[in-house]
Amino acid sequence: MTSLRRRLLRWNVFLYPILLNPNSGSGRKKPAMKTVNMIAAFVNKYLIYIMIVLMILAYFMPQPFLWIPPRITNLLSIIMFCMGMTLNFNAFKMVAIQPKAFIIGLLFQFTISPLVAYALAQLFGLSSDLVIGFVLLGSVSGGTASNVMTFIGKGDVALTVSMTTISTLLATLVTPFLTYLLAGKYTDISFVQMLLSVLQMVLLPIILGVIVHRLMHHYIDRWLQTFVLISSVSILLIVAGTVAKNGAVIVQSGLIVILLVLLHNLIGYGAGYGLSRMLGVSAKQAKSIMFQLGMKNTGLAISLANAHFATIAAAVTPAAVGMVIHQITGPILANLVSKKEGN
Repeated sequence: MTSLRRRLLRWNVFLYPILLNPNSGSGRKKPAMKTVNMIAAFVNKYLIYIMIVLMILAYFMPQPFLWIPPRITNLLSIIMFCMGMTLNFNAFKMVAIQPKAFIIGLLFQFTISPLVAYALAQLFGLSSDLVIGFVLLGSVSGGTASNVMTFIGKGDVALTVSMTTISTLLATLVTPFLTYLLAGKYTDISFVQMLLSVLQMVLLPIILGVIVHRLMHHYIDRWLQTFVLISSVSILLIVAGTVAKNGAVIVQSGLIVILLVLLHNLIGYGAGYGLSRMLGVSAKQAKSIMFQLGMKNTGLAISLANAHFATIAAAVTPAAVGMVIHQITGPILANLVSKKEGN
């Protein structure tokens, strides 16, 4: 036992400086970090092309990717943790001290998005069943994935996390009201379930990441590209899994539904960024609002459609199509706007 303890002690003495200093350890860690940075740079540069290849594979050969959908929540939590590692509590204080962008973002989510969804459905003469689905899609809060796209697109992560949290909780009150007002149908959302969902997927992982960053920021900062790489790979897996599971829904839904969901998505991006800038919001914060408005909580919309409109098959279609389209357009746009950081 004494010999074993001595051996463990020697290993601890040897490994401790290596773990804390990535550039130490007889040069072994420096090449490792360089390799990780190279891979991260490659994935970031060619993210769109890698995604397209994966989407094609996932659509035509879905079986190898079907293990992903049940684990999407876990992947999102991992991404949130990685995002938290890049933040500090001061970022969230700024949202409270200067709430202008936060208030604008919330107002946009529950006014522009549902009204555009309703207008598109009426303008193109969709059936009343599809109108319900579009109103649901437009009335729910911003999706968790919008936080990830803000992170990749170099927007204000603290702002988007704050908006996601509050808008998701507000959705328990606002979404049923908007659905009733615009579609003439009432839905009931559990506040407790929504709160637990937000805690699990968003708040707890990010808070843990922020705490770890605060305690070990000198060491965490050296491995920043590693967390970016983990986030990018997780996004690729989520997109591939979503296409594998729901790709057939897009084909079966019809061209008009696909185009209208895409149009609603793109109008959300454009209105979110353009109107925010017109109202004096910074470019970085406008990116956050852009993704919040364009990428909706499709999972919530699908759950509501299944729970309250189970006899109306078409009610779930817009959200199911949106789940795929948002996961395609979001990373592409995030990759493009990341090259324009802005202030």
